[in-house]
Formats: sequence, structure tokens, C-alpha cells
Amino acid sequence: MLRRRLFTPPSNGRCSVSRSSILKRVHDRKFNGRCFCGLDVTLLQPGTAMNPGRWFVRCPKWKTSDCSYFVWVDKTEGQWEGLRRPVSKRKMHEDVLEAEAEVKMLKKLGKIEAQVSKLRL
Repeated sequence: MLRRRLFTPPSNGRCSVSRSSILKRVHDRKFNGRCFCGLDVTLLQPGTAMNPGRWFVRCPKWKTSDCSYFVWVDKTEGQWEGLRRPVSKRKMHEDVLEAEAEVKMLKKLGKIEAQVSKLRL
């Protein structure tokens, strides 16, 4: 799972909350950017085949506390307007990092190809 702390959401709106299990029951809850523990939620993106690229928020202490706060971000569409821009910015940032890594790799490849052609002469 790729863990990314990205955004503390605004303190208004409604959303659907789902328990952390394979079959999730959805409950309507008031969303205020904090989990049931009162902590700021963490925005994450799973690295699983079951939910590729699907963003969610949960309690930052989910492993050590009894807080079961979990929300799929797409369940809040239209209700959590402030999230769309940060997610888009994060995606753009990841795309830039990926492109920079590709350029760096291509430069290295060009140097290696130049060395190989010198050795052939």
C-alpha cells in the first residue's frame, strides 16, 4: 500500500463512511476532516489490484486504535469539493517525477550508447 499524507480536508459536508473489511457496509456520517478519535484523517491510495488508484481517508492510528474511520474518496464526490484540487496536484507532481526519472534514464542510456559506439571503432 502506498501511504501518502496529502491533505486535511475542510470541516464541512457529508459523506459515506465504510468499515475496514472486504465487504464494506456504508453508513452516512457527518464528515469534518477528523476521525472518530478526533485526529486529522490521512489521505492514502492503495497499491492493490482490487482498488488501483482509488483514494481513501482513514484514521492515522488505524493499527493501534479501535477507531474504524474509513472513507473512499469517490463516495464523497460533490460533497468534498476541496479534495479534488489537492488530488489533481498530487497526480501532476507524480507525473512530473515520473517524467524526470525517464529523462534521467534516457540520458544515461545515451551516454552508454555513445561509449559502446566508441568501443566498436
